[in-house]
This record gives sequence, C-alpha cells and structure tokens, in this order.
Amino acid sequence: MRPSSPASTICRQRPVRPPRRDSADVKAPSRWGRHLFHSEGLRRLLCWVIQLYIRFVYRTNRWSVEGGDIPVRLRQQGRPFVLAFWHGRLLMIPMAWQRLAPMHMLISSHRDGRIIADAVTYFGVNSIAGSTRRGGMTALRIMLKQLAAGDCVGITPDGPRGPAMHASTGIVNAARLARVPIVPVTFATSGRWVLSTWDRFHLALPFGRGVFVWGEPIEVEPELDEAGVEHARLLVENRMNEMAEHADRRVGRSSGERRQSTVLPALYRALTAALTPFVRLFLKRRQYRGKEDGARVAERLGITTLRRPPGPLVWLHAASVGEAASVLALMQRIVEERPRIGIVATTGTVAAARLLETRLPEGVVHQFVPLDLPRPVERFLDHWRPDLAIWIESELWPNLVLETHRRGIPMLLLNARLSERSVTRWRALPGLIRPMLQAFALCLAQDEIQAERLSRLGARAVASVGDLKTAAEPLAADPAALDELRHQIGARPVWLAASTHPGEEEIAAAAHRSIVRSHPGLLTIIAPRHPVRGEAITKMLEASGLRVARRARSEPITRETDVYLADTLGELGLFFRLSGIALIGGSLAGKGGHNPFEAARLDCAVLHGPDMANCAAMADALAAAGASETVRDAETLARAVMRLLDDPQLRNARAANARQVAAAGSAALDTVLGRIAPWLDALAPIEAAKMPSATPRAVAVRHADARA
Repeated sequence: MRPSSPASTICRQRPVRPPRRDSADVKAPSRWGRHLFHSEGLRRLLCWVIQLYIRFVYRTNRWSVEGGDIPVRLRQQGRPFVLAFWHGRLLMIPMAWQRLAPMHMLISSHRDGRIIADAVTYFGVNSIAGSTRRGGMTALRIMLKQLAAGDCVGITPDGPRGPAMHASTGIVNAARLARVPIVPVTFATSGRWVLSTWDRFHLALPFGRGVFVWGEPIEVEPELDEAGVEHARLLVENRMNEMAEHADRRVGRSSGERRQSTVLPALYRALTAALTPFVRLFLKRRQYRGKEDGARVAERLGITTLRRPPGPLVWLHAASVGEAASVLALMQRIVEERPRIGIVATTGTVAAARLLETRLPEGVVHQFVPLDLPRPVERFLDHWRPDLAIWIESELWPNLVLETHRRGIPMLLLNARLSERSVTRWRALPGLIRPMLQAFALCLAQDEIQAERLSRLGARAVASVGDLKTAAEPLAADPAALDELRHQIGARPVWLAASTHPGEEEIAAAAHRSIVRSHPGLLTIIAPRHPVRGEAITKMLEASGLRVARRARSEPITRETDVYLADTLGELGLFFRLSGIALIGGSLAGKGGHNPFEAARLDCAVLHGPDMANCAAMADALAAAGASETVRDAETLARAVMRLLDDPQLRNARAANARQVAAAGSAALDTVLGRIAPWLDALAPIEAAKMPSATPRAVAVRHADARA
C-alpha cells in the first residue's frame, strides 16, 4: 500500500509575497532547504510553524461542511474506519477530523515523513511509519491492530509518489482484512497555491472560503478476488475524484488536478473548423483511392441513417483492422452478459468496417467515425448520445475526445499503447495530449512499458493488464473458398507473407526466387496490408519475372503461378489456413509489426522481422516458447522458410508451441472486463441469461433494417 509523505511540499516552500488568490502553479523549492532539516531544533520549529499555519488558515476562512454526520454516525455505532484523502489535499484534513476518535495516520518513514508525523501530533493524530518500499508489512500489522482496537486509520491511497489521484489497492486490502469501511474526505479553499509537485499539492491560503466534504462509507467485502479488489479500488478512486471536483466547485474553483491550458485545444479546433470547406474534396480524393466507402461517406461528416438503439448505449471506437479484431470478443461478452446495453462500433478504415459487418454480435451496429472537425463531431454525438465511450489503442483525435469529455460522457482507453516516437512527438504538445489523456477515467495499457509512457504524458488512472489481441478469436474463413483454393494449390509447397508494407513485397519476391531453386513448384502468397496497392505490387512482381494471380480479379492459381496476390479485404484467415508458414508483415519495413497471434492461432510457424514494437509482448512470448524465428532480409527469410519446408516435424512443433502461447493469453479479456465493470454496472447489471451471437446473415439483415 502507498503511505503518505507530504511534509516537503509545506516545509520547503520559499517565503514569498502572496500573489493574488487565483489558482497559480508555484514551483517546488530548490534542494538547499533539505540541509536545514538535519538540525533537530529547526525541524521541530518548522513543524510548530506548520501546525500554526494550519490553524491560522482554518480560523481566517469561512468553512462549511458537507456530510459531517457520516463519521459521527459511524463512531456512535462503534465502527472504526479507514479515512481516505488524496496526497495533494492533505493539509487541512486534521481540522476536518476534530479529534472525533483516536486517529493513526500512515506516513512514510523517510525524512519528509518524519516532519509531517511530528506536525500532526499537535492535532492529536498518531503516526504509523511504513511504505510499500520500506516497512510495509509491519505498518499493515499495526494498522490492523489499531482498527481492531476501535481506532481509525488515515491513508493517502496515491502516496508516497503517485501517480496523483490514482488509488492503489493497498487501502482496499487494509479495509478488507480489517473488515471496516473506507470513508473518503477532502477539502477545498477559494484561495490556494497549487504547487508544481507530483501530487499538485494544495497549499490553502487564509481569508477566503473553505469546504470539507465527507463521502458515504464504501463497504469492502472481506472475501474479494483480484477482480473484486480492483472494482473496489476504482470505486474509491472515482468517488474521491468526484468529491475533489465537487469541493472545488463549492468554493468557485476549477479542479487544480484537471486544470489545463485551453490555448492549444482552442487553436486546434479553430484550425480544423477552417478546413471544413475543403472536406468534401478531401473525402472524394480518399474515395477515389479506395480509402472511403462511397455509399457511406456521409458518415464521415457525422450524418447517419442508423437509428439510435433504445436504452443505455456504449460507443466503442476501434480505428483499423487490428483494433477491430481485438475487441470482437469484448463486444460479444458485453452483449451476452448485459443484453440491455446497446453498442455502436466505429472504425476509420474500409477494411475494418468490412471485417465488422460480417462478425458483429447481436445488438451492435457499425458506423464510420466522423472526421475530427467540430461540426461532424457534434452531429455524431448529438445523434448517438452515448452513455459510455470506449477507445481502443492509440488513435486519439482532440476534437472528438475533448467534446465527448465536455458533454460529461465517461471515457475509457483500453489496450492502450504508444510508441516511443509518438511519446516524443506528443511531449512537444503537452497542452494538447495532457487534457486528452486526463479526459479518460481509466487507461488500461498493454504492458508496463506502455503504462509508463502514458503516465509520462499525463494519464491519471493507468494500469497494465495485457493485450486484448491475445484474447481474440481465430480469424474466420469461407469454407467454400478454402476448399477451392486448396484444390487449386494441390500438393505444392506454400508459404505466406501476411500484412506486408512497401518494401516487404520485394523481400518476399527475392526470397521466392532463392527458395524455388531447391523447392520447385513453390507458391508464395502475399497479402498486402493495404489491398489498394495490388496493381502496383503486381507490376513490380511481373517486372521481376514472376507470374502473378490476383485474388481481387478472381484469377485462379495454376501450375504456372509463382505468386498469389491476396489483395482483398477480410480474408487473412483464409490464407493463414492455406499455409503452415507465415511471415508477419510490418516487421521488416520498420512499421512495428502486426499481431503474430493471428497466425499462431491457425497453426502457422511464425517468422518476423526485427521490429515488432507494436506487439512486443506477444513476440517475446512466442520467442521464449521457441515458436517463432527472427529474419532480417531476403537471404535470412529464404533460409528460414526452406528449413521449415524441409523439416515438417520442426514446422509442426513450432506451430503447436505458437498455438499454445496464443491460447494462454486469453485471460486478458477477463481482466479488462473486471476493470471496466463499474462503468458497465452503472448502465446495466450482468444478467444470467446469455444472448446468442449473431450469424453473418443475421447481422447483414439487421444492418440493412437499421438503415431503413
């Protein structure tokens, strides 16, 4: 658990002339003051000054109290409890307590913690020394002992080093083990300095108005599993954040933790609004290049013929094919467990739309996401009026995110990831990325590295829970098409280059020319990530002397065919099934690679290039299990493919290992559902009855009916 350590934010503040009482960031003082604390006499003097300042602020402000009967009622019932307050809102909490009962505050044992421990003794508050880094178990035993004796314990769930306003599970476990409730409390004052420390410490100023806000007790069941503990943690965190914002509003202030500069968002909105006259020309160009669906291009302007489903509605945005495939299982579970909830799924690419149209669960409709222009965004939100917005991975559009947040729609960011290059770019625009990330009530990252990057950019409630792509179902395939292609291929050796990018088709072609010398009759299948490049790829392959059959033109595979160009959308599952060897595209072209589990689930031995940054955890898991091999160029690719073609036992062993690794990753879905349960519970509880999934025909009929 995370203890409190607030003293340095008070004691190290340089004496300056107070400015006007508008909320201003005050820089943390320099380190020279730390040397003063080695003097025991001076340290005691500073602690006496701190408590004197707290009393002075209390006596010179006009205070009101909300919910003050809550702790009194619990004490009258003889019930101890855990008092919860944010690290940045600690200063005036001793005055809210008013010696209602013996209080023991968890405080870290380093120098700053000892200072505040001495200061709070002036208010009858005892201290318990400990932190997650030092003395944690000893502190927990002492807390449980004091609670069992009927005393109360105070904890800052985001201490000692944050992230700010992000609760740890320690406070939940303490309350669970002690079988006592958690009571949140906060304060706000009309005059304050907000220090530029990690916790945005609120230094209350005198001669104004103040408010103490007490929250209703949060009961914690003693027999909670991991998902239950996380649910309770989120409940505590959300309640405390809501109370902090409410307290700020009561004294006429905006929340210091969420206050952001509006200059960049306003400038972005103005610039994008100025582009509106050119948007139709932009869409026509994209349509000509095959990047827009001409029949549905109006949806990119926020115009739709679909009806909003009755009842609570979740809007789920998955930009492209990879993101869309990763959330199919999530949507299915939501629909099965909570049939009262409707879902509108948005995508930004034609390929993702075609994938979803044949695989959407019952109760889900699809629309293209509006362009990030003010008017299309407003039309979209006005029509759908979502009760919850869920974003997948990293495609964040400022107008869409900030307008959704402005309307008070809760937002969650799932399967979040950012490349280091993206982090570098966004850090040049902190006034834009920080308010966007802080608009999300919860950010669930794919791994610890991604969680750290998100926190660095300003995201508040960040956790690492695993990659949703590991829980996706195997890609579908048309059985009739599969049988026909198998008949055309016959007994020929075959391998697949999947989701290729520019430059990778040339590598695959060079590898083919090397392999075919020792493996006559070899068939190479190339499935480009963007099928609109089919014509250009064909010309390149034919210029190098290879004979090509294009699926987009329904050209059959003959004995003379060297390369089968799979330049269609939504059929990758078909081609994985035709080949026991798959090269993961994007990994040789510096694009970060694509989901290797798509190949692993369909019995392929996996090959990939050195750049798998987009799916690093999955690639590492496959490598550790001996289920994949890294290649670097056409020569190493050719050698790897030949080795697998020559040794079916090796190929089958790698494929089996890959399938096993992919199956082991499915727990991420349950973890994510447990984390987002509080928001789904607010819309509709889980129902015992299960809703059957929709057939492709039923989906197509329902989609057509919805447009009627």
